[in-house]
Amino acid sequence: MTETPTPLPTKRNRRAGVIDRWRDSKKQPTARDGKGLRYQARYVDHQGKEVGKSFPTKKAAQNWLNEKTADLVKGTYVSPEKQATTVADMATAWTAGLSSRTESTQATYKTLVDSYVLPHWGDTALSEIQHVDVVRWVADLSASGSKGGKPLSPATVRQTHKLLGQILVLAMRNGHIHGNPADHVPLPRLPRKAPKFLTASEVDRVAAAADYQSSKPKRAGARTDLGATIEPDELTRDKSGVPIIPDAPASQNGLIVRLLGATGLRFGELAGLRVENLDLESTPARLQVVEAVVEVAGKLVIGEPKTHQHRTVPIHSSLVEPLRAQIAGKAPADHLFESAKGGPLRLRNWSRRYFSPAAVLAGVSDDVTVHWLRHSFATLALESGKNHVEVQQILGHAAPSITLDVYSHVNPAKLTPIGE
Repeated sequence: MTETPTPLPTKRNRRAGVIDRWRDSKKQPTARDGKGLRYQARYVDHQGKEVGKSFPTKKAAQNWLNEKTADLVKGTYVSPEKQATTVADMATAWTAGLSSRTESTQATYKTLVDSYVLPHWGDTALSEIQHVDVVRWVADLSASGSKGGKPLSPATVRQTHKLLGQILVLAMRNGHIHGNPADHVPLPRLPRKAPKFLTASEVDRVAAAADYQSSKPKRAGARTDLGATIEPDELTRDKSGVPIIPDAPASQNGLIVRLLGATGLRFGELAGLRVENLDLESTPARLQVVEAVVEVAGKLVIGEPKTHQHRTVPIHSSLVEPLRAQIAGKAPADHLFESAKGGPLRLRNWSRRYFSPAAVLAGVSDDVTVHWLRHSFATLALESGKNHVEVQQILGHAAPSITLDVYSHVNPAKLTPIGE
């Protein structure tokens, strides 16, 4: 028995025109006479679907029809359904595409979109966004974009504009718009700030202070994971007024400071290190960066390092024996450093409980942060003669140009005239 083929859907021929709904071909009144808008413009789109819209005058209907048929010819036509799509609708689809990003990046992007993009653009149809509107929006963010009415930082404004642009690019690729109104918008300039860093002696002093704090007996009733609070005035100072840190047994916190300062690791990468990531037998010793730990909405998330790049980082010989002691008794899959309660370290907790008090005791800059140790490594490495490509590979920057840009401040005194 021969099967009857399924008929293909009827595709309308390409046509267009304006009809008078109140009069027939003989100019006689129809049943619709006097009801609703008189003239209806109709056309068949590129998918064979008939589209119509009514107007009070024939001229208005013809003008609209001329515009739509011209768009069909030029390839800039957008269907009425897609014209009605809002930024919020497209942002939902864009958010679904962030799954390849790290959880911390996803959280940052969603926060910016929810805080600054959707409140302004959410209900706006994509087809209605004009370039001048985006220019004004960016200017408003720079002037008073925060919830408290204060200016947003240039970096936040630029990142927020970038995310709106990504949503609009997705809209373009799906045929909702035929140009990106967020292109070529004037953006605030990023201030040029040289990264702050500690000198080699300051890093050593902070590490020694961390050891000393860990060696002091804890007060009765104090948290078991905190060392004694020691004031800088308790220490003697040298002729330059620098605190002299008494010798103390090596501690985990002192080792963390030394390792960060000697490798340039991000704190999340250090927190993600496992015993099996260390190779202390090779020359030089080295470690593998394959995981990072970040805190997202109060929850620790273990994932790939920033830029998703695994890399090998050399370890200074002075840290080999302290690291041997640190891994003694640990299983290969155990984290190299753990909190007092077990589990990976949290940057905020470790900085507040251990690093900041040690920095105060060591008498270094008042606004020092853990990230300064990364900048300290990079600055000292470049000043010692390492090239930018080598430093870029150790730091895990996506490209040498980033290293060049961030550390352009390094030793300008070495610049010489061309030809000399």
